[in-house]
Amino acid sequence: MAIFVFGNGLPAFAEAAHQLAIQLVQPGREGLELSARLTPEGGALQQNISWNIRSPDGVTVYSGDEGTADVSLTPGDYVVDASYGATRLEELVSLPAATRLKVSFVLDAGGLRVEPLLGEIDVPPVASRVRVFSMDGKRLMAVSVKPGEIIRLPEGTYRVESQVSTGNVKAVADVHVTAGRVATVKIAHKAGLARLAFVGAPNSTVRWQVEDQSGTSIATRGGINANVTLLPGTYTARAEVGAELLTATFNIAAGEVRDIMLGN
Repeated sequence: MAIFVFGNGLPAFAEAAHQLAIQLVQPGREGLELSARLTPEGGALQQNISWNIRSPDGVTVYSGDEGTADVSLTPGDYVVDASYGATRLEELVSLPAATRLKVSFVLDAGGLRVEPLLGEIDVPPVASRVRVFSMDGKRLMAVSVKPGEIIRLPEGTYRVESQVSTGNVKAVADVHVTAGRVATVKIAHKAGLARLAFVGAPNSTVRWQVEDQSGTSIATRGGINANVTLLPGTYTARAEVGAELLTATFNIAAGEVRDIMLGN
């Protein structure tokens, strides 16, 4: 009897690295103990992994986020799903009578951390967004809006789009992710940073708007202070403070930090 059947979701070399241990038990004590590793040589993951076990007709019999899923089940066939960030694994497991199966899956996954840069200037760690696509650009793999977040991905090469702050700046880079490792990638943006500041009453309600030379709105922010990343060029900053409108036109170059202060 075939007691462990792998699906076609992983390359043959990764499937061969899965590990199976069989424990004979009394009838009624059957079950599955599931764990996962990033690489064949790696240790078992303790967090950031989700498990789902389904019967062949699609009924979920277990769902959980523990590093190891230890589940009592009746003998039969089950579909095991493991999710680790953007990494997905699906395998068919057959559980014979009077056995408990311990299965350790290999995910072939790694991590990616993206750090945006404006020339030699570190972008303030707020309001940044990273999107990871397949190389053909057709599949969105992951989105991150947390500065410094590790994005979990299957091993492979990806197209990474970085957009910082609320300006008009984007940059794209191709990045390779290796299983079992975290790649830190600094993506350079050819842009400057405009630091907007209202120097009037500190309790004022201020609404900022930044427009390019054509009058197109680039960014809208609220608050006494606001940071906006901008492509090199000429812009107009407008600050609405109650019924008063304050304006300033300025130029900004790549890698430049420009302080724009308006007051009444």
